Amino acid sequence: MRNRPVTIKDIARRLGISYSTVSRALSPRMSHLVKEQTRLLVRRTAAEMDYSPNLMAQAFVQGTEGVLGLVTSRIGREFTGRQINHLVQAAARDGYQVLIAAVSSRTASSGKIGGAERSVRSEQAEQAEQAEQAEQFMHLKARDVDGILVQALGDESESARIVHAAGGQLPVAAFGFAVDDVSSVLLNPAPGMQAVTEHLIGLGHERICFLGEDPIGSGGPRSHVEGYRRAMRRHGLAPRIVPVETGNARAGYNLGRALRGRYTALVCCSDYTALGVCRGLIESGVRVPDDMAVTGFGDSEVSAYVRPSLTTLSIPFEDMAARTIRGILRQIHGHSTPGRSVFKPHLTVRESCGADKTIP
Repeated sequence: MRNRPVTIKDIARRLGISYSTVSRALSPRMSHLVKEQTRLLVRRTAAEMDYSPNLMAQAFVQGTEGVLGLVTSRIGREFTGRQINHLVQAAARDGYQVLIAAVSSRTASSGKIGGAERSVRSEQAEQAEQAEQAEQFMHLKARDVDGILVQALGDESESARIVHAAGGQLPVAAFGFAVDDVSSVLLNPAPGMQAVTEHLIGLGHERICFLGEDPIGSGGPRSHVEGYRRAMRRHGLAPRIVPVETGNARAGYNLGRALRGRYTALVCCSDYTALGVCRGLIESGVRVPDDMAVTGFGDSEVSAYVRPSLTTLSIPFEDMAARTIRGILRQIHGHSTPGRSVFKPHLTVRESCGADKTIP
């Protein structure tokens, strides 16, 4: 009994041809270099031998172009879930399947421990995550995928790590953060955060607090908080920032109960933080938006159906996914010109900001 997956070398050995010929025959971007009769024979043999992971054989049978790998570090939350879903759909429209490898090392350090210990733990967690990202990248590379999509972590060494892993042989596209020397698609939240803060100021608010922290590796002007600061300073208002774990509804709930009466508006780093805040405020007797306006970020599906419905920043997930797939397919087809595409969120006004009210 076979106790290991079939490899390209096994196929080459059975057919008595070179490994490179089999590799080219199974590659959508290089199969034109192989005679049609040989190409069909290789692919038929690969299917018969149940070539593992058998993705290329499946792609051939299904009439699709090939397979892309995707390395992700956050797969459970709605934000990245939607992002990945749009990437898979965009790839499918161009005839590509997506094989996903998830990095499991991301952990949150406890806020109860001392600052020094917390920073050490955080650094250890980041190093473990970076190592696993590289490992998952190599696993996908070994599966003979045509290119790899990487959800960037945003650390300083990431570009060198990815470029080294690709070895100049595999097309790579990053999303989430910019990666030097790699085709990258990212979101710049600052203009959106400035727009939502300007909107609240236009409604008469002055005591506006931002709930959140700068994302790791965001790089100044592209961070969430920078747009908020810019709007506040433009109107001569003092920025007020309260740290909170991004996307944590429980943390938002606790802050909602603690911050009642201190501000007239809260700009939250995520919809789930905002939903938690609203619940905490309402349970504390604070009316939203009459006593305090609340805004979110991400336009999650539930944000339109809670009461009050949530004013938020909507993200062009579909356009970002299409641009990411377009970038890696250009590389697969021989146009290797790494570029950087930056998208902005747009304001979606609903009930929680009190747009039909003014502040006395």
